[in-house]
Amino acid sequence: MVHALLHAVVSLPAAGVYGFTIAWLCAESAGLPLPDELVLLFLGFLAHRGTVSLPTLVLCAVGGAALGAAFSYTVGRRLGPVVLDRTRLGRRLSRDQLASAQQRMARRGAVAVFVSRVLPIARNIASYAAGIAQVPPRAFYPAMLLGSLVWCTAVLTAGDVLGADYRVVLNRIGTPLLIATAVAVVAGLVAGAVWWRSRRRRGPVPVPVSPPKE
Repeated sequence: MVHALLHAVVSLPAAGVYGFTIAWLCAESAGLPLPDELVLLFLGFLAHRGTVSLPTLVLCAVGGAALGAAFSYTVGRRLGPVVLDRTRLGRRLSRDQLASAQQRMARRGAVAVFVSRVLPIARNIASYAAGIAQVPPRAFYPAMLLGSLVWCTAVLTAGDVLGADYRVVLNRIGTPLLIATAVAVVAGLVAGAVWWRSRRRRGPVPVPVSPPKE
């Protein structure tokens, strides 16, 4: 079914691909069990072909992911544990799964939110768990946006770099290893950029000057 859908996406104009990207990432981040990694790699391949712009694709993917995550966070925050009884997602999950995620969110806050955005399975329930755990919005939203940016950039860039070979790589090393490698590379670049910027803000380290000898 997914492959047939992607085959149809190939024939869409750039605007249609962008709209599909927003809708797919929004639905996946809101809790629907959709194969996010495969679709992002495929969209990156379309950027490699020149069908769409990679930077615009990243913005659309992050925007869609943010919308879906914000929705599920709000639902979890307002309904609390009742989300298990009132949503289809809740009926698919065991209480132990959500309770475990909720405990991680309560203990680690923004760090747990960020990590959950770059893990393939955790994204489906992480925002609900953050809302139920009452993670403050000032901690949730920046961490969620940063994690979504790292994830979407990593996987889309991997698809763009690999081109049509992304299928071969997936078959040989598997999706988890490919995604983990891409995320690690992008996370390293982000950390390097943050370090370089903080060093520039501090300015050059003053060199101690010895007092003149009398």
